[in-house]
Amino acid sequence: MSYNTDMKMIELLERNKENLLTELAASKAADKAVRILENELDRLLLTYNEQCADDRQRSAAANLLQAIRLSLPLIDSAGETKIWETETEHGSKGRISPLLFLFLIAALVLCGLGLLPFLLPQWEAGKSPELIKPLSLLLGGLVCAALGGTFCRRIGSTQPRYRRQVEVRTDPGKIYRTFRNAILAADQSLEEIRAMDRWDKRDQAGSIDGRPVSPAQLELFSDLLEAEYLQDPEFALEKISQIRYYLHSQQIEAVDYTEDTQPFFNMMPGQTARTIRPALVADGKLLCRGIASSGAK
Repeated sequence: MSYNTDMKMIELLERNKENLLTELAASKAADKAVRILENELDRLLLTYNEQCADDRQRSAAANLLQAIRLSLPLIDSAGETKIWETETEHGSKGRISPLLFLFLIAALVLCGLGLLPFLLPQWEAGKSPELIKPLSLLLGGLVCAALGGTFCRRIGSTQPRYRRQVEVRTDPGKIYRTFRNAILAADQSLEEIRAMDRWDKRDQAGSIDGRPVSPAQLELFSDLLEAEYLQDPEFALEKISQIRYYLHSQQIEAVDYTEDTQPFFNMMPGQTARTIRPALVADGKLLCRGIASSGAK
C-alpha cells in the first residue's frame, strides 16, 4: 500500500461533497444534520489513517476531529423558517355571563320601581304624585338594559382561535461551509506538525539514533562501501576485520564460541565446533546473540 504523507482531509471532504449536501438537505432537522456530520468525520478519519503512515499525524488527526465532533451542536444550521397557522375552535356561544345577569336583574328592578307609582290607586284618583323619582328609576332601568344588550352582543360573537406551528429547516449550504472551514483548520494544524517533523529530521541529518556520526564510523562505512565497489575479496575481508577493532573502541567485544561462552550463542548442528557469528558483549552483558555449531558428538 502506498502512503501519502501530505494527504489533506479537505481533499477527502471535497470528493464526497455532493453526497454530503444531499444527505444534509434531506435531514431537515439540526439533530439529524449533526449525526450526518459525525458519520462524515468517521469516514474522513478512516480514510486519512489508511493513507497516512505517520503515527504522530494519525494521533493528531484523531484529536482534531474529536474536537470538531464535540463542537458540531454549536454549528449554525438555521435556514428557511415557516410558520403554520391553523384555526382550531371558535369562542363559545349561548354562555350567560354573571355580569350580564346582574345587568338584567338591575334593569327589571329599576323599571319595576319606576312603574310602581303609576299603578297605585292615588294615580288613578287624579292626584299628582312626584314624577322625578319614578322617571329616574325608569331611566336607570333602561340604561342597565342597554348596557346588558351591548355586553350580550360582545360575548355572543364568535372569536376564532388559532394554533401556530413554527418549522425551522436546516440550510445545507451554510452547514457545509462551516464544516469545511473546521476541516481546513484541522489541515492547517496537521501541516504545522508535518513541518515540525521535517525540521526535526533535518536537524538529525548526519546522526545515528540522535548522536552525531564519529569520524571512525564514517571511515569504517566508507571502507566497506569501497570494498563493495572494488569487488576485491581480499580488500573486503581486510576492511571487515576492522569492525572488531571499531567495536572494541566502543567497549563492545566480539566473543567467539567456547564451552564457557555457549550461553551467548544459538547452537546449530554441524560437523565441527566453530563460530558462525560472534556474539556481541559489553561489560559481561549480552547485546547480540551469536551463532555457533557444536560439532558431531
